[in-house]
Amino acid sequence: MRNIKIVSYIVVATIMLFGCNDILIDVDPPTSVPGEVVLTSTEGVNALRASMYSKIRESFGYTTCYFIGASAYADETRSRPGSTRFLGLNNATDGDGSLLHPAFILTGGAAGSSTYNAAYNIIQDANLMIGAVGDGVLPDATLRRYRGEAYAIRALAMHHLVRALGYDPNNPMINQWDLGIVVRTEPVLDVADADLRPRSTVQETYAQILSDLAEAKTLLSGINADNTYPTEAFVDGLTARVNLYAGNWDAAVTAATNAINNFPAALQNTPDGVGGMFNENRGNHPEALFKIVPHPTAELIAGSNVNNGPAAFSSNQWVPQLPTQKVVDLYDEDDYRLGWYGDAIENQTHGVTATNAHAVNDRGWSILKFNGNKGNLSDNLPYMRVAEMYLIQAEAAARTGGPAAGAPYLNALRQARGVGPVDDSALASMQAFEDEILNERIRELVLEGHRFYDLKRLGRDVRHPDGAIKFRANSHRILAPVGPTHTGVNPHIVENPGY
Repeated sequence: MRNIKIVSYIVVATIMLFGCNDILIDVDPPTSVPGEVVLTSTEGVNALRASMYSKIRESFGYTTCYFIGASAYADETRSRPGSTRFLGLNNATDGDGSLLHPAFILTGGAAGSSTYNAAYNIIQDANLMIGAVGDGVLPDATLRRYRGEAYAIRALAMHHLVRALGYDPNNPMINQWDLGIVVRTEPVLDVADADLRPRSTVQETYAQILSDLAEAKTLLSGINADNTYPTEAFVDGLTARVNLYAGNWDAAVTAATNAINNFPAALQNTPDGVGGMFNENRGNHPEALFKIVPHPTAELIAGSNVNNGPAAFSSNQWVPQLPTQKVVDLYDEDDYRLGWYGDAIENQTHGVTATNAHAVNDRGWSILKFNGNKGNLSDNLPYMRVAEMYLIQAEAAARTGGPAAGAPYLNALRQARGVGPVDDSALASMQAFEDEILNERIRELVLEGHRFYDLKRLGRDVRHPDGAIKFRANSHRILAPVGPTHTGVNPHIVENPGY
């Protein structure tokens, strides 16, 4: 993933999710670099930088579950008969019949370590880079870039947590419950730094995220050449996404426009360009604003590329989650994005038959966005693409200027995908245009970590693919619980309602 010598290092203390950490790292193995050396040596700071990205790649909840969980928990994918991977998310019930909730998307169940803990480990690395690197350790320009990356990654981790644990700022339910996450922006260098804190409100959390992104944009200004690290264009894109969730419509349009303008490439607009963009042997993610590139053998995704990587869950190896008929039916026959699908039987090694593949969709398709083409099922992980910016522009512009104001942005994306402009019926009302935006987000962003959160932020009921209610927008199950592990450690933590 990084051409950096990875040096194991130890910091004095690491904060986990909600308050004082009960797991203080106090063992200094012979191969480690002590904390003070990490922060005062070039080698140590480079190792800290690499660690921040590795902790994303190592977490099941920030990789396979991040991308596929939101589809499985909503209506975009379902388990083929004979497979049980993410079946609990499909049914919203665990194997013992207990109800599931968004915490499963974050924790990844038994398949990996808790994303709660992973998020705060990532945040701790970012905090160290931002606030604890000694003066003169790196050239000023290098340290500015590293700190800009850290602000961006901290914002990404915080937003992923708050959108699961709290109502989004534009959701009407926030008037009844407004708690978000524990916000930590200082590096933990001593046990005394591991203080007990309550959850910040959602509004306070979003203010911190947007502040981080503003700082990142300043530090990364003009840096757009390497999308395997956060760039200015990615910071603009994440700013657009966060403002969309927050209901800051004008700011969302501005940031999305900045992302498009700062991105050194453009939308793919040919059948081969669109159809092959996720294939590392062909397009290799030309639309990615930010992607993580694991080494196919040395850097495992969530502990096992073969068993836990996203390809194993969607297109290769086990192929447990297939696109639903709802998804398949949304595409026009000339849509270039049909190149993202393939015959599930041809792209598998375990248990897929014509019968059980066609039981999920009548074409027996699987989704090839993660396809194992790089070898050992070690796919690159695109956390944001420029196409999302056009969808943000369309939705946010329509909120202030009506459907006619949003349509040109949506049509620009559709034209690049080989289909005609949005139908006039979608412009008849804001409700109709919102429906069309949600459909276009399925066509474009399926299996990229959006569907459940799109429904949640818009206050929509979560439904099964056939339209039956899975649970309503005002159900307590829309929010993930904090959990007794964390409320038991920190008495200042208030549990989400219903748990």
